[in-house]
Amino acid sequence: MKKVLMIALVICSQITMAQVTKNLGDFNAISIFDKLNVKLIPGSENKIVIKGTRASEVETVNNNGVLKVRMPFPKLMSGNDIMIQLYYKNIDDISASEGSFVSSDAVFKATIMNVSAREGAQIEVELDAEKVNVKAVTGGIVNLSGEANNQDVAIGTGGNLSAIDLRTSQTTVTVSAGGTAEVYATTLVDAKVRAGGNIYIYGKPKQVNKATVLGGKIEEKN
Repeated sequence: MKKVLMIALVICSQITMAQVTKNLGDFNAISIFDKLNVKLIPGSENKIVIKGTRASEVETVNNNGVLKVRMPFPKLMSGNDIMIQLYYKNIDDISASEGSFVSSDAVFKATIMNVSAREGAQIEVELDAEKVNVKAVTGGIVNLSGEANNQDVAIGTGGNLSAIDLRTSQTTVTVSAGGTAEVYATTLVDAKVRAGGNIYIYGKPKQVNKATVLGGKIEEKN
C-alpha cells in the first residue's frame, strides 16, 4: 500500500512540475497548430510558458518574425491537453489551424490586424485597429470584439465569423460554400455570397450593397 502511494505521489509531482519556459526572439505574427490551447499575454519580453505532461514536446520556430508553435511529427494534432501562455511585445497577425484555440484578455492595437482560422481552429480576441483582415475556412471560427475603421472578411467552406461586437465603419464581406459571417458597420457594407452561405449585418449601415450567386442569404438585422 505504501509503495502504491509513493508511486502515485511521484506521478502527481511529475505532472505538477511539467512546465517549460522558453525565451523567444522578436516576432509580430504567430501560427498555432495541433490542437494547442494558447493564451496571449502582453509583456515586456517575448517568451512562452508551456504546461502539461508533454510540455517538453512542443516545438517553437521563429522564422523572420513569424512564430510557429506546434507538436512534432508524428505527434501532430495531439496538443489538446497542453496549456500555453505566450507573452508578446507586439502582435498584428494571428493564425490558428488544426483544431487549436487562441484567446487573450488583452486588446490588440494595430494599424492593420490579420486574423485567420482554419481546420476547426478558433480565435477569440478584442481589437483596436484601423483595418482588420479576417479569413475563416474549413470550419475555422473567429470571434472578434472591439473597434476598427475598416474590415475585410473572406469566409469559406464552413468557416464562421462572429463580429457583432466589433464596431466598424465600413465592412467588405464575402462568404462561400456554407460559411457564415455576422458583421457590424455603421456606414457601408459590401456583402457577397457565393455557392451558399449566410451574412448577417448589424449596426444599420447607411448603405448596403448585396450580391448573391448560386444561393445563399444576406440579411440586415436590427
